[in-house]
Amino acid sequence: MENKTVYLNGEYLPLCEAKVSVLDRGFLFGDCVYEVIPSYCGHLFHFQDHLQRLENSLAGIRLANPHTRDQWQEILSPLLDRNVDQYIYLQITRGAASKRDHAFPDDIPATVFAMCSNIVPFAGLNQGVKAISMDDTRWKFCNVKAITLLGNILHRQAAIDQGCAEALLVKDDYLIEGAASNVFAVIGGVLCTPPKGNDILPGITRDVILELARKNDIPYSEDKILFSALQAASEIWVTSSTREIIPIVELDSKIVADGKPGPVWQVMNSIFQAYKQSLIMSEQTFFEFPCEFPVKAMGKADMKLDMLVIEIVRRHVLDVKDDAITTRPSKDGNFVAVTVIIEASSKKQLDAIYQDLTDHPDILMAL
Repeated sequence: MENKTVYLNGEYLPLCEAKVSVLDRGFLFGDCVYEVIPSYCGHLFHFQDHLQRLENSLAGIRLANPHTRDQWQEILSPLLDRNVDQYIYLQITRGAASKRDHAFPDDIPATVFAMCSNIVPFAGLNQGVKAISMDDTRWKFCNVKAITLLGNILHRQAAIDQGCAEALLVKDDYLIEGAASNVFAVIGGVLCTPPKGNDILPGITRDVILELARKNDIPYSEDKILFSALQAASEIWVTSSTREIIPIVELDSKIVADGKPGPVWQVMNSIFQAYKQSLIMSEQTFFEFPCEFPVKAMGKADMKLDMLVIEIVRRHVLDVKDDAITTRPSKDGNFVAVTVIIEASSKKQLDAIYQDLTDHPDILMAL
């Protein structure tokens, strides 16, 4: 089992030590929502939009949000690695009651779990992928990002069994979305996607693409798409937070246009990648140096972590006062978080401190 650090109910701990009750309602009933948030070089992509979707999902199942937006930022940031592209998986259940009962339990805390995984580049990005169409057999509230994904899983596996990357779902002769994605099509020179509603998940990447199309004078439309119109489209894409924009070059064993990613996809993918980089650069220049900066690290409590962290920090910062360091043990006492307040002179200096901290085998996490 991968021994990365995860967050569970107020604790950062190794994945192999993260446990929940068998009476947790997420396990028993799927009484739970989740969110997936990309992070590019440590920068959470459209974080506020993802939190808004999380809040909408929680409201959809009548579950109170256990944290404020600032608290979510504080909870998730230590899981990120600024050296790689990753995604946060966040799951919130209604908690573990004393007995199994369909009715909502009273006054029990939600279960909150979060972990971070590397984004693996999608192999079919530049060549395009195959897809099949299927009747949509899922429940009626696909706009709620609930973990009850059995319908989606069965659709997606049916596509994989036929050598395809995705299943495009159809209801009453209209295109809905993919089993794990939103869908776009270029029809008559216009970039089209189905409108928001209970039938589809309101994708963050979907919304970004529409905004980029508007800003770059690419004709677009949010409207119902007949499946017959999709079959005549010059381009078809699927989009998601972790796979971004993937062109479909074959649908139901029939070639889409010339069987290659189309010109509108080429333009939009370039715009999207440039947009990502612009966000990263704008966040990287947020601090004005010199400035006070909290260097944070976490490790096992028996490693004298405070002495180790201060030693590493002093390699790069000459004047670090003894009272600039604070420690905070975990609830079980097995781990400790160390914070050192420094006078940072440059981003290069911070990157060097971070690199030395993460390179040390006794430091589980650095921020």
